[in-house]
Amino acid sequence: MSALTGRRVLELADEKGAYCGKLLADMGADVIKIEPPGGDATRTIPPFWGNTPHPDRSLLFLYMNTSKRGVTLDLTQPEGRSRFTQLAGTAHLIIETFPPGYLDELGLGYAALKQANPGLVLTSITGFGQTGPAQHFKSSDLVISALGGALYVTGEETDPPVTLAGLQAYMMASLYAAASSMIALYHSSLTGVGQHVDISAVETMVSATHICGVGKWLDDHIIPRRMGTGLFASVPSGAYPCRDGLVYLTVNRPAHWRAFAEWIHEVTGNEAILDPLFEGPSSNRFPHRDLLDLYISDLTARFTVDTIYREGQRRHVAITPVNTAAAVTGDPHLAARRYFVEVEHQGGGVLRYPGAPFRPRETPWRISRPAPRVGEHNEEILSPPTAPEANAPDAPASAALPPLRSGTGRTPGVTGGGALENLRVVEFTAGMAGPWIGRFMAHCGAEVIKVESKKRPDVTRQYIPPWAPELGIQPQLSPWFTDWNGGKRFVALDLTHPRAVELCKRIVAISDVVVENYSTGVMEKLGLGYPALQQVKPDLIMCSSSGYGDTGPNRNHVTWGPNIEAISGLSTVSGFPERPCTITQYAYPDTVSALHGLFAVMCALHHRHRTGKGQYINLSQYEATAAVIGHVLMEYLVNGREPRRLGNRSLFAAPHGCYRCAGDDRWCAITVSSDAEWRRFCRVIGKPGWVGDPRFSTRAARLENADQLDRAIEDWTSSRCDYDVMAALQDAGVAAGVVQNVEDQFHRDRQLAARHFFEEIEHVKKGKVVATGIPLGLTGTPGRTRGTGAAIGQDNDYIFGDLLGLSPEEIRQFVEAGAIERRGD
Repeated sequence: MSALTGRRVLELADEKGAYCGKLLADMGADVIKIEPPGGDATRTIPPFWGNTPHPDRSLLFLYMNTSKRGVTLDLTQPEGRSRFTQLAGTAHLIIETFPPGYLDELGLGYAALKQANPGLVLTSITGFGQTGPAQHFKSSDLVISALGGALYVTGEETDPPVTLAGLQAYMMASLYAAASSMIALYHSSLTGVGQHVDISAVETMVSATHICGVGKWLDDHIIPRRMGTGLFASVPSGAYPCRDGLVYLTVNRPAHWRAFAEWIHEVTGNEAILDPLFEGPSSNRFPHRDLLDLYISDLTARFTVDTIYREGQRRHVAITPVNTAAAVTGDPHLAARRYFVEVEHQGGGVLRYPGAPFRPRETPWRISRPAPRVGEHNEEILSPPTAPEANAPDAPASAALPPLRSGTGRTPGVTGGGALENLRVVEFTAGMAGPWIGRFMAHCGAEVIKVESKKRPDVTRQYIPPWAPELGIQPQLSPWFTDWNGGKRFVALDLTHPRAVELCKRIVAISDVVVENYSTGVMEKLGLGYPALQQVKPDLIMCSSSGYGDTGPNRNHVTWGPNIEAISGLSTVSGFPERPCTITQYAYPDTVSALHGLFAVMCALHHRHRTGKGQYINLSQYEATAAVIGHVLMEYLVNGREPRRLGNRSLFAAPHGCYRCAGDDRWCAITVSSDAEWRRFCRVIGKPGWVGDPRFSTRAARLENADQLDRAIEDWTSSRCDYDVMAALQDAGVAAGVVQNVEDQFHRDRQLAARHFFEEIEHVKKGKVVATGIPLGLTGTPGRTRGTGAAIGQDNDYIFGDLLGLSPEEIRQFVEAGAIERRGD
């Protein structure tokens, strides 16, 4: 049985939400894609299978719509609306990407649909959300990336800001929508009450870039900018040349620096690299970035990519190849894990697709069918309306599932604690990719318990305040601690002590979910692997996240988010043509992995709720990141050629770029998607003659003459304020957005302010702090962050006393034995 067998989803989504539907369909939901007569516009987006334009051969459409069935309905006609209403009565979830209010105008909005189906969840994915002064603004992936802060911190300092390949702003919106939808469905299954999920793509992108966000900015008053391949938060870091290519290096922990410095000294004879000046946390090396880059380049230039990769990993240094699409699709590690899968298409064609972004053991991910042809399942689904339908739900959509088999026994949402308030989660995590799963679940009401140790503190616990470095390390004050760990409880245990392991098992025995992202094999060595934990909690769900996954020849390799950008191919398919490697400043794969992990956990909880069975989920950050550029990799898998690096250009829209405006490093992103928008654009910029100019009169002509067009547009924008450019074009119905930095988002973005996006949280030491919001969009069960700034072991007494029932004397004995560590203020 698949995790979502029996769940029906109606999808009315373009590229903003198609990946959300794919995730649900590949996990077993009956996803019915509803297109207008003639098919969805995304079918026309190049590149195409075999380079032949055809509605059934767009690689984007093929990838984004696997495992779905497809029908055509004209919702502007009474008959189409009537049939949709009938389908909605059998559905558990509807995904839609229309402008706000469009479905209401047709009489198909949430208020109307829930009357006949109270348990229905409607997930709306729009550029800006359903409310606020910008709710009706036109959006594009480029514009969302600009307003969301991604462009400002990506690329070379001397280049214009640049976007990531593969519509990543919309992939983010889809990932948030998928996770939010599953949380809302979980709540609906327990209570019979659905809700409207309001996903703003801009908010999801601001959230994805939070490493460069408001908490860090308010803390150190430095606005992160583009830095090429190096990272503002890590020294050394960057892409370095070898004899035959590039490798990517990230050094964060003091032990990793020592190992790396000794390697440089051993190979090059450089004595200076061993200077104690460079020791300690990354912040100690910030002033010496350029010098260290010279020392590192002297090392890397002596080796081939493969040699330095293998030797670096042997020394436990996070170094990885900067892979092309060809290298990714031919990677022996991915081959050993059988990542790529074959899908048979009608007519006998078999295509290779990127595979599972996560791997649930009991309810495997799988592509059950290729993307539907236009109207392929009309007869099967639409006529006759009363006939039994294949893959139909096995219960009325509004029926609540049976009572919970485990958890705290509370019904979520009843006490106002959130959609997941009946759940308890235990974390063995560090960094971001693992902790963020728990962060979101805590925001939704789950009780999340993080197990820590003072002997091996998390990277956020190594924080030295930039405003008072003389204070030294301050484990409770990092803004990233709030971003990744706000709302949780904390216990301090030395897991090398057998009695600490036994206490962990007792906590797990009264919990529902375990999340861990330690190095592969560490949990097993501690006696806390899934088989051991399943003995104390048979229906346990455990999500294990790591760079390469828990199997395969490279399973023990060390990585950080930027390393995954490099090895997954994201860094080489993105950026300007002359730049061989483009890295973000916000560890994008950590966000990608965490959201896939959250979705996978919610699917497993859904399955456990119906069957009583737990399961183990393995998540490879490499595979999850390859999944979000899967449609880009398809260019090599299907057509055998490397995807073109387009910078900010598009294969199907022009103008489509980032244009300089008045002021220092001020830019506005603009997308013109149709001839009608082109005519309006020309009126706004005072160039009505361009409408009939043969260089620009058609989309094909504009694409061919994009260089000339971009120069002419920048002549207009360069003397104008970026916000004025955005306002003038949006007033004319043209997608435009300022390339915002974090200060812009906090002080100048009226839409974020109107939607109260930024969250004010109580802090143990600071009183109150401001953090990037959690944009799950759950309007019926909105979440909140309980607090932040906790010390290591802050909740020892509550967890060991109140939950486990240990007496003060028993707790004292565990402390004296060294199993429980004293609170680490």
